Amino acid sequence: MTSTKALFKQMFLQKRRYANLVLLIQTFAVAFMFLMGVIFKGNGNPINNVASGFVGSDNLWDLILGLGVLTTFFADVTFLGLMCWQNEKINLSQTWQLIPASGSKIWIINIVSSIVECAYIFVIQIVIGLVVVTIDSFSHHINPFVGTSFGTNISFIESAWSLIEELLTLVGLCLIIFAFVSLTNLLTRTIADQLPMKNTTAVRLVVMAILVIVGVIIALRINDQVLTMYTNHLFARAHRAIDVDTLGVSALEYWIGAILLGIINCLLIQKFVEPKIVNR
Repeated sequence: MTSTKALFKQMFLQKRRYANLVLLIQTFAVAFMFLMGVIFKGNGNPINNVASGFVGSDNLWDLILGLGVLTTFFADVTFLGLMCWQNEKINLSQTWQLIPASGSKIWIINIVSSIVECAYIFVIQIVIGLVVVTIDSFSHHINPFVGTSFGTNISFIESAWSLIEELLTLVGLCLIIFAFVSLTNLLTRTIADQLPMKNTTAVRLVVMAILVIVGVIIALRINDQVLTMYTNHLFARAHRAIDVDTLGVSALEYWIGAILLGIINCLLIQKFVEPKIVNR
C-alpha cells in the first residue's frame, strides 16, 4: 500500500502551484490598483473609495492595506473554487485510482491536502497583512506592540477561545464545501449512469442543478431548526440576558455535516466510482 505521507505530499505539491498562482495574481492586482489609486487620486476614484472603506485613506499604506483586504476575499474564494475543482479531478482520475490504496483513503487525503493548502495560502496572507499593518501603524505614529484599550475587558482565555472557535468554523466551512461538492459530483455521475436516456453533459448539468438546489434547501432548513432549538434552550434556562454563541453552533454543524457527507462520499466511491474506473 502507498504510504499516507507520500500520497499527501504528492497531492500537496500538485495543488501548491495554484496557491502560488493565486498569491501572485493577488500581488499584481494590489500593485496595479495601488498605481491607479496613486495616479488618479481624488474622491471620485472608485479604487480609493473602496479601499478607504476598510481602513481609511490617510496615507499610501492605508491604501495598500485596504486593497489587500479587498483582494484577499476574492483571492480566497477563487482559491477555494480551484481546490474543489482539483479535488474532483483527483477523485475521478484513473491514474490516482490505480494507486495501490483504497478510494476512501485517497478521498480523505485529497480533502486534507486541500485544507492544508488553504491554511498555506491563508497564513501567507496573514503574515503579509501583519507586516503591512505594522508599517501602517508606525506611519500613523502608533506603536503596534504597545497595548491599547481595545479588548481590555476581554480575558486572554476568552480571546484565545474566540480565535480557536473562528478557526474551527473556517476549517469546518471549507470541509463541508469540499464534501458537498464531492457528494454532488459523485451522485450526479452515479444517477446519470443509471438513467435510461443518453448520459450527456446536459443531463449531468440538470441532475447536478437539482441536487445542489435540494441540498441547499435541506441545509438551510436544518440550520434554522438547530439555531431555533439552541436559542430556545438557552433562553428557557436563562434568568438574565445572555450572549448567543451562534458561531460555535455553526462550527459544530459544519464539522458534523462534513463527517456525514464524507462517509457517504467514501461509500459512493467504493461502490460506484472505484470499480468503474478500475474496469475501464
